[in-house]
Amino acid sequence: MNNELFRFIRVSRRLSQREFAKAIGISHGMVSHIETNLKPVTARTAAKVQQAFDLTDEELAELSKVLKCVV
Repeated sequence: MNNELFRFIRVSRRLSQREFAKAIGISHGMVSHIETNLKPVTARTAAKVQQAFDLTDEELAELSKVLKCVV
């Protein structure tokens, strides 16, 4: 998961950075740093996103493809 996909997941669910952070169990500051490319999405954080929003690897791959078409 890259930074753009991380943000896309949050925005597509219409969550604030604080709401998203709470849902995945990280600080809202870390969400901000990830979304502005100051920090990478770690494997652990990606796993938290997948678990919190019940996303499979296949769904993430599809979202990534959609994002590439949009951007």
